[in-house]
Amino acid sequence: MSKFPFQRMTRMTKTLVPIVTLLALTVSGCSGGEADVSQPQTGDAGEKPDPYGKYSEPVTVNLGYYTPAENKWPEGSKDTLTDNRYTQMIEEKFNIKINHAFEAPQSGYDQKVSLLVSSNDIPDFLFVSESDFNLLVESDMVEDLTKAYEDYASPLLKNVISGFGPDFVKKVTYKDKLYGIPSTVPAHDNDNIVWIRTDWLKKVGIELPKVITTDDLEKVARAFIEQDPDGNGKKDTYGLQGTSTFVTGTTNYNSFDGIFTAFKSFPKIWVKDANGKIVYGSTLPETKQALGKLRDWYAAGLIDKEFGTIKPDQVAKDISAGKAGISTGYTWAPAKSLADSVKNDPKAEWDSFILAAPDGKWYNRQPNPMGRIMVVKKGTPHPEAIIKLINWFTDMDNMAPGYPKLYSESPGTNWQVRPIQRTFRVKSTVYDRFQRLQDAASGKLKREELPESDMKLFDQYQKGMDALKASPSDWAYILYQFNGGKSVLNPINTEVYSEFYGITKSMEMKWTNLSKLEDESFLRIIVGDKPLDYFDTFVSEWKKQGGGDVTKEVQAEVDRMK
Repeated sequence: MSKFPFQRMTRMTKTLVPIVTLLALTVSGCSGGEADVSQPQTGDAGEKPDPYGKYSEPVTVNLGYYTPAENKWPEGSKDTLTDNRYTQMIEEKFNIKINHAFEAPQSGYDQKVSLLVSSNDIPDFLFVSESDFNLLVESDMVEDLTKAYEDYASPLLKNVISGFGPDFVKKVTYKDKLYGIPSTVPAHDNDNIVWIRTDWLKKVGIELPKVITTDDLEKVARAFIEQDPDGNGKKDTYGLQGTSTFVTGTTNYNSFDGIFTAFKSFPKIWVKDANGKIVYGSTLPETKQALGKLRDWYAAGLIDKEFGTIKPDQVAKDISAGKAGISTGYTWAPAKSLADSVKNDPKAEWDSFILAAPDGKWYNRQPNPMGRIMVVKKGTPHPEAIIKLINWFTDMDNMAPGYPKLYSESPGTNWQVRPIQRTFRVKSTVYDRFQRLQDAASGKLKREELPESDMKLFDQYQKGMDALKASPSDWAYILYQFNGGKSVLNPINTEVYSEFYGITKSMEMKWTNLSKLEDESFLRIIVGDKPLDYFDTFVSEWKKQGGGDVTKEVQAEVDRMK
């Protein structure tokens, strides 16, 4: 039987064992001989493992559950969180009954899970964070899922997980054994776009290529401030607006993240230096250069003087009111703020632009590809039951042939009402959809060749953007999918992943203070409270206050991953 490679993110030093093949992730698992009576019951007695097989007797899955923040059942429906189309079809298809071991508000789910983990009182099936996963494995509280995964995971699920690379599965294995099924976070869902009002560009006489530089952005910001693009005879429009969360590990709404990456600066993530050693991106010279540019822009009045305290909602109001014509951040920013812009001014026109680095590449830091991890309490009967359910939902998440389209006619029904409240999507999910839509728009792909959900988007796109303004939310979503999506597909798009997403021992004690030091130092440099060379002081203090110890621990974990 093939094995899983040894590795996991841990706060404890472990003795390495030889790494073995990843075949278990890419081929069907073997079926063993006689059952090991010391292990939890797996499948029906004498059955051949079937990833979609139905139990002859009812099996109950007791799992932790969070209540979606918003949900609307179909009109006239008697559906509930415990009795709905999902649970009914699961019972019909698998003879599995879903029981909520607990229900917690979505905002309080992780806290609830951490309390259960610390009290050694977890339910049979549970999605947990990486840090809680580590504690559970160290405490010998969760089931070895190696055989269950090999025997019962569908080929699609195995392909989804293996598609994120060998290091991905290493995070949930220990001593050659698999202890969790990781949900996935596709790439390119948060790429950094600069959205600019193109009707304002025409008014100030600026033509921009789709790929712009920081000099281009500076020119636009200055023009929008000084040349009265809204035509009211007053200098009351903004250039660049940043919020109190102006730099993150990926990107944020109206942040300066794209300006940092335009300098090949990758703050708040771990990267390799020229010698292949792990370093913290916020401490590198490129970050100092980016801060220097932001400092110059702030001194010149191109950045709103109150940017360090502005909340994202205020920026959205300024855009809606026609006082701001630049929005930086998420690819899907139109759905968040630009819709009200055209609602209040139907003449408003927006388009996406790429802020590239001097080497011509567009760098986008990607989120942690690993979402929450499904674990099974040690000794729980039928651990493979949860894998069967994950198989089924993986089919839905990836629109496999014949996948069930539950609640497709009820857009108000939140997908999170399903029992498996995480997604298992291939890495290229977002990218693939953008490509399909562009192919349909160019005629390379026929409408009827699109998935049903894409057909609806394509039909809206064909109405024309001006016609869609009658429904600003539809206009914004199509702008995101087609204009934003086209930018994401640009070949200069370059993925940047952190070399480490876990938590080390020193991080637990020192990271909050280190992050505060970083954020305050960056802000003081930008607004001119400290000189640019104060950056060197920050780096020195960061290392002295624990950053050096953290870096050594991260290096050790990355080395162990090899």
